Amino acid sequence: MMRRQMKLAAVLVVVVLALTGFSTSTSGGKGSKSKGSSSGGGCSNSKKSNSGYRDYSDDDYDDNSSSGSSGSYGTPTPTASDGPAVRVIRCAQPRKGKRKAVTASLVELRSNDTRSYEYEVDVTFYDARGNVVDTAETTTTLDGGDVRNLTVRMDSPRRVSEVKRCEVTAQLL
Repeated sequence: MMRRQMKLAAVLVVVVLALTGFSTSTSGGKGSKSKGSSSGGGCSNSKKSNSGYRDYSDDDYDDNSSSGSSGSYGTPTPTASDGPAVRVIRCAQPRKGKRKAVTASLVELRSNDTRSYEYEVDVTFYDARGNVVDTAETTTTLDGGDVRNLTVRMDSPRRVSEVKRCEVTAQLL
């Protein structure tokens, strides 16, 4: 019984020492790159090597080092997510009774950015089957927070009788 308790106590000591980071390494060995001296055991600190793990502090980095960059920073390139919110207010419509045909679409652009950008606005006109009838485009500049309504005319207005719906997209130039 006493022998079993001794084995259990020895295993517990090893486990506790392993979990606390106790190390028996010494400094000055071949290939060692220690900043300071290491005593022959005890708990590790963040400046000493701990089984391949190293906790770097701000003091470990040289502010004058470069990583292959030229040292100058440019303005980040805006992405498609920076585009404005767009919607079709009125689509081109064929003639109906006494009402004349409308060969342009009215679209709304709402800026989601705080800066001014130029956008290409594309309107696609579809027939009842979902086939493209015509396309049209224009460019506009939106300031931060702007809401703008644009009239975008069909490239082929003679095909207005085929138009059933429109879609609008805006792309950053």
